[in-house]
Amino acid sequence: MWQFLKKILSEKEGDVTVIVFDENDPDAAKTFKLKSLDVVLLLVSITTAAIIFTIAIFYATPLSSIYQERLDERFRDQVIEISERVTALQDSLYAREVQLNDLKGFVRTVPDTLFEVEQRPMLNFAYDDRSFFLESSSANTYEMLTRHEIISSSRLDRESAFPAPFPIEGSITQRFSVDTGHYGIDIAAETNSEFRSIADGVVVSAIWTINYGYVLYIQHADGMMSVYKHGAHLLKNQGDFVLQGDILGLVGDRGILSSGSHLHLELWKDGTPQNPLMLLQQ
Repeated sequence: MWQFLKKILSEKEGDVTVIVFDENDPDAAKTFKLKSLDVVLLLVSITTAAIIFTIAIFYATPLSSIYQERLDERFRDQVIEISERVTALQDSLYAREVQLNDLKGFVRTVPDTLFEVEQRPMLNFAYDDRSFFLESSSANTYEMLTRHEIISSSRLDRESAFPAPFPIEGSITQRFSVDTGHYGIDIAAETNSEFRSIADGVVVSAIWTINYGYVLYIQHADGMMSVYKHGAHLLKNQGDFVLQGDILGLVGDRGILSSGSHLHLELWKDGTPQNPLMLLQQ
């Protein structure tokens, strides 16, 4: 067939005579004269008619709706993906804004990392009836003190506060390194394990971040601050007074920078990072 069309189209000038023989009746042969231009026009007409017929079938049948539904589904998936990315970005920006506002509030309210002793006059009272002291004996001592008195108490000022006990039992998976920017130690522990305060102090910040999960900052005496990261849940809030050994929260695998269930502990002295292993009981 292709050889036949090639032969006809090769004759650009003149006519091409085509003789058709019938195998059953060789005498009944028929002769046709064709021009290459006529063949080209015929092929173009057939092709155009086929295209028009295909388009008509596409729009006249459910094929068009099926194709449109696939396009809509693909477009909808793209819109959903973009929306999820925007939502994640908004959450990240919101978390960073909350963290920045907390830090600004802490800087405004605490001009120095050291807490000063609040001077109060000593008052002496004499009571003949000792029932007052008996009824009040059930109250906790720290509940009757102010924040400044707790932070500046003799217990906090004693030198034996450090070295302090570890906040949790576990294996150290990463150590303090200034070169890599890892200003703390990682202690591997099971998820939902309780971690405790290494010393007495006040919770100055209890926040959630995308990078580190739940994070807790505790201000201790002598400008010392401890930071606990990658928590799954916190049991203390900003402004709470804590004593050494108090449960602060639960360990988890939270934050995009977490590589497993562990507690990240940092110690800062007057704004300078310290190696926790030098200040903890070995």
